[in-house]
Amino acid sequence: MSVSLSGATRRLQGRDDIHVIAAVTAVFAWGIGPIFNKAMTVSTPSIVFYRMLVGLPLMIAMAYRTGGGLSKDLMKKTALPGILFALSFITGFASMKMTSIANATLVTTLQPVLVLFVAPKLFNEKIRARQLWYSALSMVGVLTVVMAAASTSGAHLSGDLLAVSNVVIWTAYFVLAKMRRIDGMHSWSFLAAVFTWAAVVVFPFGLIASNDLGAMTTKDWLCVTGMAVGPGIVGHGLMTWSQSHVDVTLASLLGLMSPVISTSLAWLIFDQRLTPWQIVGAAVVLSALALLVRERRTSAEAALEHEV
Repeated sequence: MSVSLSGATRRLQGRDDIHVIAAVTAVFAWGIGPIFNKAMTVSTPSIVFYRMLVGLPLMIAMAYRTGGGLSKDLMKKTALPGILFALSFITGFASMKMTSIANATLVTTLQPVLVLFVAPKLFNEKIRARQLWYSALSMVGVLTVVMAAASTSGAHLSGDLLAVSNVVIWTAYFVLAKMRRIDGMHSWSFLAAVFTWAAVVVFPFGLIASNDLGAMTTKDWLCVTGMAVGPGIVGHGLMTWSQSHVDVTLASLLGLMSPVISTSLAWLIFDQRLTPWQIVGAAVVLSALALLVRERRTSAEAALEHEV
């Protein structure tokens, strides 16, 4: 009996590991995305227009290929996540163009802090005083990164503010996606519906705001395709699939790897150097958020032991 139970436990643990590995792979794919974006020669409206134009058919094809599809009920349930995704889509791409990759990606590491304040009501989780201190420390770190950048390495305050707006919108989408997956919604069907709703916002925005839709080069098309397959299919696909098994806070922690990947690649490819204070601020952000999520996981484990 004990052998059987042990085997079952190992199988379950292995299955959880698969979902964590999927989430890690998704974060790596997202980390590469800003590099494609920065390398493109057209404006932000054109980037989001063509990114959606290439990505939407792929998401719909993946939904039907994996046994899902689209329905009226599905479209109703994904309307709000879809609109939020579109707004995050636009502000995220714009921030990458208007500020440095380091700033744009590091600001998004505030997502775990936002999740900390949202998750208790949605998932009945408690907040400790130590967690609040870690959250405040991470905000100080982000402020240090932004203020220390000044106008170096392509950093601009307007782009930083867009990055802040993006992280708030993205967090709302991320939590809603988690809730839909918990309810049993097919991951690829969810993404196909979300992209369909997002297209309703992104396509008109691109057509109205862009003045260079016809200026796409071969390099730009390669970058758009890379974004659709990498951050799109691999990133959004694997993260959404894993969300039904991976804790929302753990998923947020895994996302902390993304700015490290993006910033390192930006330094190698675009020579976007970091000032000493930016490095200090980045270290504070990542350290504080790592401590924050570790504290949350410790609290969860203690609560589980108490119940047992």
